[in-house]
Amino acid sequence: MNHKYLKQIFWSLAIFLSSCNYQKLIENLPEMPEIQNSRQTPISRERVAISSDVNELEKSVFAQVNQYRQSQNLPPLKWNNTIAQQAAIHAQKMANGKATFSHDGFQQRVEIISQKIPYKSAAENLANNFGYSNPGEKAVVGWINSPGHHKNMVGDYNLTGIGIAKNSEGTYYFNQLFIKTR
Repeated sequence: MNHKYLKQIFWSLAIFLSSCNYQKLIENLPEMPEIQNSRQTPISRERVAISSDVNELEKSVFAQVNQYRQSQNLPPLKWNNTIAQQAAIHAQKMANGKATFSHDGFQQRVEIISQKIPYKSAAENLANNFGYSNPGEKAVVGWINSPGHHKNMVGDYNLTGIGIAKNSEGTYYFNQLFIKTR
């Protein structure tokens, strides 16, 4: 069996299994106070190593997701830097091995976002891949073909942020967060 074919099967399975449909519907949520955690210093987007190709890839994935939403007669998502910062931090942690390829910490990411953006619901899509000429397109197609990811892509959300990081072996890690504001 072709090694490249096996690798594609593996990554497709990884994308499928990473589906997350964490939605937290909150009615009449009081405004969240500013929370300072002395044990963990928030990582600013500037402190995360970002190359220009990753920035372009984030823009491309954002455009592809909105193009798909519009093909489904849904309004486009609006980019939000606060959300993108949290997505980028998690993508970078997965890429450098400080976090597993998982939705661990999703609730904390949403809580940080909620300090600036009152929300009704939130969701997260993850992907990782290696060896593709267009890794962003591969991630988006994988999300479209995965029921859980697809549900998030076409869900009732209005804001998004995308973070992508590439590790030293060339694997790309994608994190897209979806937010529905109050």
